[in-house]
Amino acid sequence: MDWVEDSSNASMGYWMCGMAGTGKSTIAKSLCLMLEEQQLLAGSFFCSRQIPECREYHHIIPTIAYQLAYYSCTFGETLEKVLEEDQSVALKEPSFQVKKLLIQPWEAVMKTGRFEGHVPVIVIDALDECENVSEVLKAIVPAIQNKQMPGLKFFFTSRPGKNVSSHLEIDSQVANSGKVKNFYLHNVEKNLVQDDIRKFLQDELQDVTDEQIQILVNSSGKLFIYAATIVKYVTGTDVYGQKRLNDVLKLAQDPHAMDYQGIDQLYREILKKTMLGQRESERQMSLKIVHTVVSTATPVTCKIISQLVDCSVEVANATIQGLQSVLYINKEDKKVYTFHASFPDYIFSAERNKENHCDQLVHQVLLEKACLSIMDKKLHFNMCNLPSSFLLDKEVEGIDKRIAESIPGELEYCCFFWAYHLGKCTVDEAAVDEAVIGMLETFTQKKMIFWIEAMFLLDKLSLCLDILEMTIMVQVGEKNKDMLGKIKEMVNIFQRLMIVKKARKTLRQPGSWSTPSRIDCLSLSPDGSILATGLTNGEIMTWDTKTGHQKGDPFQGHSNEVSSVAFSPDGERIVSGSWDNTVRVWNTRTGAPERDPFQEHSYCVTSVAFSPDGERIVSGSWDGTVRVWNARTGSQEGDPFQGHGDRVTSVAFSPDGERIVSGSNDKTVRVWNVRTGAPEGDPFQGHSNRITSVAFSPDGERIVSGSYDNTVRVWNARTGAPEGGPFQGHSDWVRSVTFSPSPDGERIVSGSDDYTVRVWNARTGTQEGDPFHGHSNYVTSVAFFPDGERIVSGSYDNTVRVWNARTGASEGDTFQGHSGSVTSVAFSLDGGRIVSGSHDGTVRVWNARTGAPEGDPFSGHSNEVTSVAFSPDGERIVSGSYDKTVRVWNARTGDPEGDPFQGHSDIVTSVAFSPDGERIVSGSGDKIMRVWNARTGAPEGDPFQGHNGKKIVSGSDDNTVRVWNARTGAPEGDLFQGHSDWVRSVAFSPDGERIVSGSDDNTVRVWNSRTGAPEGDPFQGHGNGVTSVAFSPDGERIVSGSYDSTVRVWNARTGAPEGHSLQGHGNIASVSFSPDGKRIVSGSSDNTVRVWSIQNDWAQCYSESDE
Repeated sequence: MDWVEDSSNASMGYWMCGMAGTGKSTIAKSLCLMLEEQQLLAGSFFCSRQIPECREYHHIIPTIAYQLAYYSCTFGETLEKVLEEDQSVALKEPSFQVKKLLIQPWEAVMKTGRFEGHVPVIVIDALDECENVSEVLKAIVPAIQNKQMPGLKFFFTSRPGKNVSSHLEIDSQVANSGKVKNFYLHNVEKNLVQDDIRKFLQDELQDVTDEQIQILVNSSGKLFIYAATIVKYVTGTDVYGQKRLNDVLKLAQDPHAMDYQGIDQLYREILKKTMLGQRESERQMSLKIVHTVVSTATPVTCKIISQLVDCSVEVANATIQGLQSVLYINKEDKKVYTFHASFPDYIFSAERNKENHCDQLVHQVLLEKACLSIMDKKLHFNMCNLPSSFLLDKEVEGIDKRIAESIPGELEYCCFFWAYHLGKCTVDEAAVDEAVIGMLETFTQKKMIFWIEAMFLLDKLSLCLDILEMTIMVQVGEKNKDMLGKIKEMVNIFQRLMIVKKARKTLRQPGSWSTPSRIDCLSLSPDGSILATGLTNGEIMTWDTKTGHQKGDPFQGHSNEVSSVAFSPDGERIVSGSWDNTVRVWNTRTGAPERDPFQEHSYCVTSVAFSPDGERIVSGSWDGTVRVWNARTGSQEGDPFQGHGDRVTSVAFSPDGERIVSGSNDKTVRVWNVRTGAPEGDPFQGHSNRITSVAFSPDGERIVSGSYDNTVRVWNARTGAPEGGPFQGHSDWVRSVTFSPSPDGERIVSGSDDYTVRVWNARTGTQEGDPFHGHSNYVTSVAFFPDGERIVSGSYDNTVRVWNARTGASEGDTFQGHSGSVTSVAFSLDGGRIVSGSHDGTVRVWNARTGAPEGDPFSGHSNEVTSVAFSPDGERIVSGSYDKTVRVWNARTGDPEGDPFQGHSDIVTSVAFSPDGERIVSGSGDKIMRVWNARTGAPEGDPFQGHNGKKIVSGSDDNTVRVWNARTGAPEGDLFQGHSDWVRSVAFSPDGERIVSGSDDNTVRVWNSRTGAPEGDPFQGHGNGVTSVAFSPDGERIVSGSYDSTVRVWNARTGAPEGHSLQGHGNIASVSFSPDGKRIVSGSSDNTVRVWSIQNDWAQCYSESDE
């Protein structure tokens, strides 16, 4: 705890290393309890080889981030924004996860100063029980050592092992620096450990003599697991406790501190006593049950074990009960678990356990045969005997019960894990057992279609693709290629099915317009021709309501979420309020700010509005005040209006401009005199929860309010008396309300967290028609068009929708674009078109001037598109993909030219045409570059290996840059070394004399292409990894894009930045200059492509593609 309480930030990491059984997990759990008591436990992850979710290395960082979001509100808010920009970040590699899910949100936390004086701790236990954990450590340890998460400590435990120690073990010189501490539990003096073991045994074995306790202490050596197993063994029976104690005492010995002889002999004794008196066939069955417990893909019940080894449930249960000192049945899920990882270690070790040893290969073959046999017997057509194919499954009465009865636990396990066991049936790439292959062939031919039906009923259809792809990787022998071909064909079918499923999820309904961030608020211009939306990314976007097209660029200036927007009466100005505590006024046509922000509020501004004459602005804030401003000068008029007992959430002027209404978290509505700031009458009381929205009726005689109590209320604006009862119908918070426009004000529209828009009769409170369904997240803002015939709504689902106010039907055209992150962009040689590739698996071509899409998306890749480029003549496009292929397309029609280029064994990360357009070069995650004939797709020469025009340059995750001879594939010269993290992007200068590289170390570097020597110092300025770099056509400037969401332009000779950074995107994935050097195109994880006009030392984003 001394390390925990040291707030000097000297040692932010602590690694406790110890042999199996030395008590690491017990210490980790105890530490968690102590930290929780002091409110210092920020998160924990206990790795376990028994539980698939706890041995998957991709889960560690997202789990910790999730817990940190609950520990810190600021962390949670920032994390939410990160996930909005890239919803797939939790599926990516730890190097990316650490930056986006930990470092970036924690930076926001540190700015608040919230944890000064005490340091929260993350606990990660049993690293050695997680597969490929080195991938996590090589990402998180440097971040700790480089103090990228200051004020956050990490406590690790593991056994010794190179996959962990190579990242965490440090020499004494580094240790003295105080960045990381190492503690070796097995090096603690034996007498200290045995003192603790003695206390434990005395507490658990009350009737044992001190002499016997000492014998058991000596037998335990320094292994807590030995002592714990003794206790479970002796106390696990009411009848044989004394006999078992005597048996253990006979084993008395004093092994070397870390010798496993003692624990092995104890395990041997426990197994021997359990099987005492059994015939050999019974003993073999008991061992088969034990071997199955430690060999299944996930813990299973006794019933499933009995089915896998072909014995009765009673036999399986009796065997497990007899071994309750090493195994236990969980009371909640009835599954069998081992108490400690040292028991499976013992069972699997032929050297330590000759009698009871489990040969993993032999037993995995047994389990695979059992899975295929059970599926062969129990899978059949119409698994649940459904009455009709014309009924949806959910429409069948008692469907859940039918599924549970028709697909019992053992069949479910086999359906999920047959491929897991198949993969374990071979070692050193040897072919699988012939008997298994025969059963697999029968399954493929006769039962696979019924397996798919069962997976569909279990709602696990998406797992089929993973399972089949796992099967393809298994060596099944040359003569079984036909069977493998059928499985590959099934994989292709599922890949297409998943694309269709994904496309359906992202298909937009008519009448919806999409934005790059959540919509917090909206406002219509007085004539209804322009819609303004305020977004959580701090931008304001305006739209032409007739066409659905965005008008100009987003208005940028706020540094936090835009919570409220409103038009001036003449439509020439827009006022906005933000969580950055400011009010801003903008020119509607140009998006330019009109004067400086209005700064007087001390907390988030939640609501703003113009007065009817456009001369004043009212604002409400979480600081509990209402303020009135001169709309022309920005000066505050009078003192703040004070009276609410909590945050002000909504404000509005009366039609005559003489009164202001406000709603608050104090559950009241108030009316104020604009001139004096005095309240008019008492607060309006009636809501039982916070007020979210208020508005005057067109005649000023009534006020409507919406609330967290799920209701809408109407009040007499003069007396504060409620007019009728609350309007009830919403099933969640009401976020926005307003009256229909003059002259009638007879209807009210409301938007709610129940995802619906509702229209009410303002006099009676009855709902008019059905709720408007279409949004897939909270509805945050609603408004009537001036004619009262249409309604517009904005939502956290990032869409704006227009509705017929009478029928609720959606109106307008679809607003379409990429539905996934944009990963790569490039100009055509004439600068007239832009090509983009996306995680949605498509390639798109856009008009570079208007941003309009040219034709339909190019569909053909079965996974994410990573890189795209035009041919020099602009007639073809090349693309690379996660599906491991390169494709060439007709740039005009989108038709594929020939078959995919196949040869890479991992994702294709980069593609480019040669200057004459006759060859294509591709780079891949398989650490190989290939050159292809651009016309035929045939490979030219051997692959270029060594990382892992006339020259080709490549960058790698080994932090280096290489140059290759494009004809021979041979490396030219030595590696270019200097970057301290992965190299993400490289490019030649136009004259070929220089190379530029961008890296995860946040820098851009320029190199002499002939010598490999760096030219000048690294270009520094980005706040996160550099993802893409390119030279300008004249070679005098370099553009770079980064995970910090900015694009930067540099002087290629000096490294000095040219102008300010270009902001407006999410994470930048790709950048490029136009052929004339006057424009830059960028693609981003916010699903958009942007074009920037470069004019001397400044840039302006003038066009953005439809999202």
